[in-house]
Amino acid sequence: MSATTPVRCVLKAQSLNGESPVWDAASGRLFWQCLREPALHVFDPRTGQDSAWEMPAALGAFALTDTGAVVALSTGLFDFTFADGALRFLAPPPFDPRRFVFNDGGLDRQGRLWIGPMYEPLQPGDASPAPREAPFWRYDGGGRWHAGTRPVKTANGLAFSPDGRTMYYGDTLQKTLWAADYDPALGQPVNERVFARVEEGTGPDGASVDAEGFLWCAIHGAGKVLRFDPQGRVEREVRMPVQYPTMPTFGGDDLRTVYVTSANHTLSPEERRQRPEEGNLFAFEAPVAGLPRPRLDPSRK
Repeated sequence: MSATTPVRCVLKAQSLNGESPVWDAASGRLFWQCLREPALHVFDPRTGQDSAWEMPAALGAFALTDTGAVVALSTGLFDFTFADGALRFLAPPPFDPRRFVFNDGGLDRQGRLWIGPMYEPLQPGDASPAPREAPFWRYDGGGRWHAGTRPVKTANGLAFSPDGRTMYYGDTLQKTLWAADYDPALGQPVNERVFARVEEGTGPDGASVDAEGFLWCAIHGAGKVLRFDPQGRVEREVRMPVQYPTMPTFGGDDLRTVYVTSANHTLSPEERRQRPEEGNLFAFEAPVAGLPRPRLDPSRK
């Protein structure tokens, strides 16, 4: 089903790699990040103002806490405090940082942190015989990581069903989204299977689940957001005014506003001047509400 949905620009961010929007119901603000101009942003839709904390290394994912956020930098996992801007080291990355960076992450319904990788070697033409794929990891606190999924090259699409018993994740370059049975008590995915294949554009990017259990996924390079039913069938398509949307999330007082980040790093400087909407933050109204996002379980810091 193709839906003609009005989409509006809410922030002229022109971000190289806007990603990972997370609505904070307590403050009524939207947190989001840029990986390639590393910073954690916070946008207030009531005022239209955006502010940011710069990060010292590539920022691949974050999770809100009661005092700030846990941020996944290319140099490791850190506890970041909003009040003073301090970074406290928690754990090294579970991969070779010369070959991988963090790329997509989020929390399960119980507040466990999951993060996936992106193969992006420091040396172009990497000749190492080591694998160029790695799994999504669950962070168990105390510096402990647990490999939980099949290996992927560009992790994206991480989301969990409303009851927390299905885990979704994808690989943009394999143009595939998977679903797995998920044990909320153990935090372990099993019985992985293909949920959907997306041949358009670069492939599936970030995703969120709504209250009806449908998965909303940005299709990078194809300028659209798709809504999949729980069986992996496309229920509707929302056309975006940019070619490279990166992730949708639900926000607003009723969680019916879908915010979508975008990127422009694949464009040349001249193309960015000609297409200034690329990299901006957008919003549209959804037919159903989203779900509240949990905070990171402090016992797992």
